[in-house]
Amino acid sequence: MGNNEYSEEYTRTVMDRRSTKPIAMTQVMGLLSFMFLAMAAGAFLLPPQYFIPAVIIEFILIFAIPILSGRDAAEGKEPALGLTGGLALVFAACTGAVLGPTVQMLMSTANGAILLGQASLVTFIVFASCGVYGYLTRRNLSTWSKALFTSLLVLLGIMILSLFFRSNPLSLAIGLGGAVLFGLLTAFDFQRMKHSTSDETVMVALNIFLDFINLFTFILNIVMIFNGGFGSRD
Repeated sequence: MGNNEYSEEYTRTVMDRRSTKPIAMTQVMGLLSFMFLAMAAGAFLLPPQYFIPAVIIEFILIFAIPILSGRDAAEGKEPALGLTGGLALVFAACTGAVLGPTVQMLMSTANGAILLGQASLVTFIVFASCGVYGYLTRRNLSTWSKALFTSLLVLLGIMILSLFFRSNPLSLAIGLGGAVLFGLLTAFDFQRMKHSTSDETVMVALNIFLDFINLFTFILNIVMIFNGGFGSRD
């Protein structure tokens, strides 16, 4: 009985220390801006040999950041201002290092730079459109959660199968499916941001960052397929 009372008291204390202050969009956008700068630094400044270490660090941080963010929130700290926010920037830099070889290869020729620019422009338009819709719509997008999660698992399974059955039509279908899925996830996460508290800033920014990166990756693949793959022509 004593243990139960202590557990209940501890739970109430933790909940009381969690922030109930609504999240500010400027907080999320500010952290996202620094994450994109860190990603650009990782893509253009880190040499290709950092690819494997960056993948490993990304994998570790994708599990560590939610744990640390929850701990900071339970202790009444602002995750974005401490270690958790710093690790989000490290994650972004590692993402840049993983994308770096592809980006640098494309930038090495005029044709590749054009493809990269086209993919970046389309990604920005889709991302911004879906984000604005998600933030402004009165429709409850939380009802999408199960369908989005199921679609993500299906897409992952198809991507694994595509490693054994390579074809342009299948790659195009994966690219289109991935772009649509992460466009919807962008809208979903922007709406969720409206109902989050300030101690969830890092997790909200991380989710939106991942939406953008995945959206960009799938759209880049689509652009390259429509242009017959990446060639060395200038």
